[in-house]
Amino acid sequence: MTIGVVLILDSPLTADKKQPRRNVIKTKVESIGYVSVADGFQEPTDIQFFPGDPKRMIILEKRGKLIEVDLTTKVKTLRADFTGQIETRSEEGLLGLAFSPDFQTDSKFFVNVIVKEGGKDYSKILEFEWKEHLVQKIEHSKRMILKLEQPYSNHNGGQLAFGPDRKLYIGFGDGGGANDPYKNGQNPGTFLGKLLRILPNPHAAGATYKVPEDNPFVHHPGFLPEIWSYGFRNPWRFSFDKLTGELYVADVGQNEFEEIDLIQKGGNYGWNIREGFHCFKKNPGCVENFLIDPIHEYSREEGQSITGGYVYRGKEIPKLVGSYLYGDFVTGKIWALKQKMVKNFQ
Repeated sequence: MTIGVVLILDSPLTADKKQPRRNVIKTKVESIGYVSVADGFQEPTDIQFFPGDPKRMIILEKRGKLIEVDLTTKVKTLRADFTGQIETRSEEGLLGLAFSPDFQTDSKFFVNVIVKEGGKDYSKILEFEWKEHLVQKIEHSKRMILKLEQPYSNHNGGQLAFGPDRKLYIGFGDGGGANDPYKNGQNPGTFLGKLLRILPNPHAAGATYKVPEDNPFVHHPGFLPEIWSYGFRNPWRFSFDKLTGELYVADVGQNEFEEIDLIQKGGNYGWNIREGFHCFKKNPGCVENFLIDPIHEYSREEGQSITGGYVYRGKEIPKLVGSYLYGDFVTGKIWALKQKMVKNFQ
């Protein structure tokens, strides 16, 4: 597979007439350009950039390879290879990467992988130390930060990201299977269907991480304190706006709607009570007053598997500044949602 840059050329803004419930606008894409920057990848799952050096691009492959690409010379270097050490059925594999906010001094990076142990599948968040002259294996991990059993081989989430608050955010799907059979999205006693927020450097003997005291459910009976927000089906990709710090989640839908959520501390985003703005399967318990609406949805007529997504803060395309760019895995479409129109959504 080729990794490229999509250039959305100058075009007018147009109201999204399919979304009467929300005053959002999209950038109407009349022409695009595509520039290949690297190729030869197998099932890439994530792209990150080396801290402090945007010319060093890091590509993850589903089956377990972490590959660095020098964008100046086009030279590719294998940095880690977990092939044969991780589970790769369905949506499983090497799913996420985050560099420590203190990388320049501690050289730490974290990965999200699925492994099989005792006949069961588990998500593991592992810590590594970057080595320029070592192709790392699972056994080179310095420690395991977190482990979570996955009941099915899909809806595993995958994203890892440090926020502007220097905390590590982790997205987990509802555990898979159709329709959230175990009701994990609304279960406050599981990490499944949740966005977590932790400190991976606990400074306490025997602890693998610390729960920040300002997490919304600390000392809240029935809730796991690591939870930052909940009610997700599969928050496969999320990101922070580099200017405002706002957190956007692209949540993959079931059979009807894909959605984009602007995250609030402690927020409930509805799954499996709702899908997008709509009661899921005409759920009679679909009470809306405690659920947070998405800022945008699209139906299966437009796409079938949302992939977020970043707020554009570049200088080359002024009309896209402040827009959230996202795509669809099935259709290959790319859209831009104008951020300034969703600032006041609650």
